[in-house]
Order: sequence, then C-alpha cells, then structure tokens
Amino acid sequence: MAFKWTVFSKKQQQLMTWWMPESPYRNHNGVIAEGAVRSGKTIIMSLSFLVWSMTQFNLTSFAICGKTVGSLRRNVVTPLKERLWARGYKVIDRKAENYLVVSKGKVSNIYYLFGGRDERSQDLIQGITLGGVLLDEVALMARSFVEQAMARCSVEGSKFWFNCNPEGPNHWFYVEHVKESKKHKYVRIHFNIEDNPSLSDAMIARYKGMLPGIFYRRFILGEWAFADGVIYDSFSEERNTYTQDTRNAVLPIQILEKDYGHGAMPWYGCDYGIYNPSVFLKGYRFRKKGETLPYYYKDDEYYYDGRKRQHQKTDEEYINDFKYFIQDEEKIKGLIVDPSASSLITSARKNGINVLKADNDVISGIRHVHALLAAGHLLINKDKCKNLIAELGLYIWNEKRSEIGKEEPVKANDHACDALRYIIESTSYSWEYD
Repeated sequence: MAFKWTVFSKKQQQLMTWWMPESPYRNHNGVIAEGAVRSGKTIIMSLSFLVWSMTQFNLTSFAICGKTVGSLRRNVVTPLKERLWARGYKVIDRKAENYLVVSKGKVSNIYYLFGGRDERSQDLIQGITLGGVLLDEVALMARSFVEQAMARCSVEGSKFWFNCNPEGPNHWFYVEHVKESKKHKYVRIHFNIEDNPSLSDAMIARYKGMLPGIFYRRFILGEWAFADGVIYDSFSEERNTYTQDTRNAVLPIQILEKDYGHGAMPWYGCDYGIYNPSVFLKGYRFRKKGETLPYYYKDDEYYYDGRKRQHQKTDEEYINDFKYFIQDEEKIKGLIVDPSASSLITSARKNGINVLKADNDVISGIRHVHALLAAGHLLINKDKCKNLIAELGLYIWNEKRSEIGKEEPVKANDHACDALRYIIESTSYSWEYD
C-alpha cells in the first residue's frame, strides 16, 4: 500500500509505520503515543491501527476504547471513518450495538467500541477474543478495564495501541507502562505540540495561551508533572471580574437577545451540602461569532453555610430559597445540580424547576475552567460573587493523593467552585483543545 507522508511529521510517520515489515520495530508488542494535545497523535494512531489490522488479519475482532463511547465517537470514530472512506474502505457503523464493520476487497473485520472510565467497565469487555486493542485516553481509564482489554488480545500476532495525554508522574500507566516501555517491547513516541505540521505558529501560540499552569506543562510541553498548589492559579481579578457599576457595559445582554432570540436566560449551578455549604450560582453563556471558546458570566450567588449559621436547612427550604433567589427571572435555562443530590433534585422537580444532573468529571471540568480564566472568557461579578472569588484563591490540589497517582482537589473551599464547574462542564459540548 502506498502512503504519502508529505503532511506528516517524522514522529507521525513512525506512528503510522512502526508495524510494517521494513520497520525495525515490527516485532514489538505495542506502541505508546503520549504527550501534548493537538500533536496529531490520535488520528494517526487510529488510522495506523485500522490499516495494520486490515493488512494483517481477516474475519477478526478488535476493540477501540475511549474514556466513554461518546468521547470515542467524537474524537476518534467520526474522523477515522472519513479517512477510511477516502482510502476506499467500506465502513458500516452499527451505532445501536457500538461496533464497526470495516471491509476492503476480500478482507473484513469487526471493531467493537468500549468506554473504560470506571471499574465496572471491565465487565463489558470480558469474554471477547481480540486481535488487538486501541486504547485512546488510556490514562483516564480504569486500570481494571485496561488490563482486561489487554488480556482479551489472545490472537496470534495481536498488539496493543496506547494513546494518552500526561497525568501525574506516579500515575499507574506512566509507572508501569510508559517508563517500562523497553521492558514490555513497546515503541514509545513522545509528542510535543510542535510535532503537528498542520498547526501554524499562530495556532500553536493560541493553544499555549489557553492552558496555563499544570495543564500547560502536561498538555503543551507533554510532561508527566505533579499537580500541586492553588488549582486556579490562572485567575486574575483584573482579567476575570467586573463590578455592579460596570455590569451593564460588560454583560452582553443585547448580544444574547440578538443572537438567540429568547432573551438573556441564565443557567444556574448548584452544589448541595447537608452539613457543608450549599451554593446556587447564576451565570450566562454565549459564543461570539468566529470564536470557538464560549464566554461565561457569573453574575450572582446564593451561599449558605449551615455550620456557621447553626441551622441545617431542609430540601424544601433550599428550594424556597432558590425561588426567592431567582424571583426576578421570568425564565431560566435550567438548574444544574450535583448528581449525588438526589433528594434536592426530586424536590426541585416537584416544584416545576427544570433540573439537569451535572457532568461531574472533576479533572476535565477544572481544565475547562482554567482555559476560560486564562483566555478572559470567564468573568465574575466581584460585588455579588464574593464567596466564589474567595474560593478560587483557596482551592488547592491534594498533594498527598498526587503522590500515589490520584489527582484530586482538597475537599475544602470548593462549594462555589463546584457549582461553577458544573455549569461550565455541563453546557459546553466541544472544546477546541481536547
């Protein structure tokens, strides 16, 4: 098969060809592509995986895995299908059953799609016999799932394909696979953002500006670096706040009304605490034409600390407080609630409130809040959201958990921060740098 490498970097070429007969790595057991975002590793790996499997096998089952099936379809399957069709492959996508049938000439193979985000995921892949597995975002998957997927590769000539962005240096995948790549006979290819020849200097500079702090080190430099210190170190009062006096000039009510035609309806986020503080956070969201990163305005907050007040409120009391909090709003987009707050969700729905369970992917949410802060796309009313602003400076990484490869914030000074994260993570469906 003839390939043209004119648009590929040397590392992309290596990722595409490492398994081919003329490659010195052809007898290796697998490949690890790790490093910066937008370095071109994902689509090259997935295409290489498909070409390898279609070249080496027939009537064989394979697995393509992501953190979730949704993210896998968005980041891998959709662009992969387009490239396969362009190269003369026939692709049948059985979306209901989550598998692809790929054919070319007399060769046909099946590719099952799996999500591996938690420990329960391993049950999904048990019992299947595979000729190989591609694990995209492997560092975000449950260890048990990854090990089960690898154990299913029992067909002669099977290989492992790992793709990920860095996490902490004590992460199990880095310690046991990346650092031990020679021992396992894996080809390890480390990517920097500059390794993608399709990105202009201006676009590279843009990505670098969107990911500050720990995420810059990991997703731009490609380092497996510790998360420590203040989480939102990209927050700047000058860049990220406005006052009640400047509100009408800053908050783009007219733009919202013009662009969307339904008035400036706000989103509300809720972090619910029985003994800890409960928070309702009001915010607006919109996109400017020509910009892919949305804008978020946090315009008001409700913050109640039962411990300090020496009175714990009931769900009904909180819902009554919420109604009073939004009394001037004729319509709201919805209330996004901590998904574990089942009793509050039930009470809110009984009162006719449109409730959405929040996307509670903590690390992904933190990364997106970071990007908005750094870009000046997240603005906060400093007169109305005093608790949120205070927490942004006090919200820190749990260094003890980082030391054992677990990345978590300290569970303190996080209530308004969680409500903020719920709104942002649950209302933006695509991020330019993912």
